Amino acid sequence: MQYRNTFLVIFLYSLIIEAAGCKKFVQINPPNDRIVTASVFNNANAATAAVLSIYTQMTAESYSMSLNCGLLSDELKNYSNAPSLIGYYTNSMSPMGTSATLWNSAYNYIYRANAIIEGLKNNNDIDKIINNQLTGEAKFIRAYWYFYLANCYGDVPLVTSTDYTVNSQQARTARSAVHQQVIKDLEEAEGMLNSHFVDQSDTTITADRVRPTKWAAIALLARTYLYTGDYTKAEKNATEVINNSSLFSLEQDLNKVFLANSTETIWQLGVFPPTLTNTLDGYAFILKAAPRNNGNGNISTISDQLLSAFESGDQRKTNWIGGFTTTDPPVVTYYFPYKYKVYQSSDITEYIMMLRLAEQYLIRAEARVQLGQDPVSVLEDLNIIRNRAGLSDYSGGIDKESLLDTILHERQVEFFAEWGHRWFDLIRTTKVNEVMRVVTPLKGGVWSPNWQLFPIPQAERAMDTHLSQNAGYH
Repeated sequence: MQYRNTFLVIFLYSLIIEAAGCKKFVQINPPNDRIVTASVFNNANAATAAVLSIYTQMTAESYSMSLNCGLLSDELKNYSNAPSLIGYYTNSMSPMGTSATLWNSAYNYIYRANAIIEGLKNNNDIDKIINNQLTGEAKFIRAYWYFYLANCYGDVPLVTSTDYTVNSQQARTARSAVHQQVIKDLEEAEGMLNSHFVDQSDTTITADRVRPTKWAAIALLARTYLYTGDYTKAEKNATEVINNSSLFSLEQDLNKVFLANSTETIWQLGVFPPTLTNTLDGYAFILKAAPRNNGNGNISTISDQLLSAFESGDQRKTNWIGGFTTTDPPVVTYYFPYKYKVYQSSDITEYIMMLRLAEQYLIRAEARVQLGQDPVSVLEDLNIIRNRAGLSDYSGGIDKESLLDTILHERQVEFFAEWGHRWFDLIRTTKVNEVMRVVTPLKGGVWSPNWQLFPIPQAERAMDTHLSQNAGYH
């Protein structure tokens, strides 16, 4: 793999910024920022390493987001006695700690993206083409994490600089404005990023799909437009990605979808040796024994609700759900997400999926329903996904409500244990109260509409008195 040679460079650079990166966002101080900016952005290799180091750190986030949102929704069953995981599972998150990890991680990445954008602005030391690529990636990273912050917390501080005095006392910005910043960043990134996947040189085309291209920006724009109700642009952007058949196509073998550089990949995160795990998702979801009751990994199973959601003959259930059966009585089979097949191996065959083509088909189908377009075009996209899973064409009602319900169901069984899709889908389609009123009591909790949003971490509010709390949290 061509990225292996840069791993040491990335690691060395990460040592420079890790001391700042692991602090809470509002605690990063100006002197260190100035030193990093001055020392990093005077040559292309160091600037590239600054960007790539963010991806290296992000490799743990897929499992974290998938686990936590899977526990919040109706996807996963929890076996852990960790208070934070019980909080997610019973829909009783606490401002004292349950939701702080995502907040701190996301703002860490945003801070680093801001530093890169500032360091590259009007920078004559770095070739313009490389400068555009790196700036585009930084804007994409910032947009990616603001998308998740806005959909998890609602209104959040919108920080687009590294100015400590501003950042430390930032109030929350309306979610709609945050989404508009996401769109602005992605539109600008689309014009800066290469249309091909590039290696560490920032210009040479590579087979590795581990850096965002303009197509990743277009794909994330399609998702953001869908979430914000701009269905015309959602349909247009999804179509652009789908029509690039020379670069993207659905893997017809479900077991190839999550392989490194699969043709379905719009963007993945690579894993670099030395390591015994391909992805944290595989290592932490796959069960080699009964689920643990401590720690954060190997502590969950597929929920009864998700297991029963699959239609008879759906090959996603066969190929993307694994099972471990105990040998000692009572004999129990535990089912787990099995999209990633590798538990441990130094042979890297799987990368972490960030954006994939199947989503674009279902985004377009949903947008076309909302726009009142011919159901035939909707069914074409829907059936492409169904047929790939071994199912026959959809034969139900073609009224708006029936089609939207069917697409929501298709997303449930296609994107389970992937970046929290199910939780966000329930919220944005206003189905969350209907579903969770039934599911939360089964998990030992009591549902309230307030629990749709994460609480703002109390530690952040203690340091920034301008931060208000979401309704229902004390």
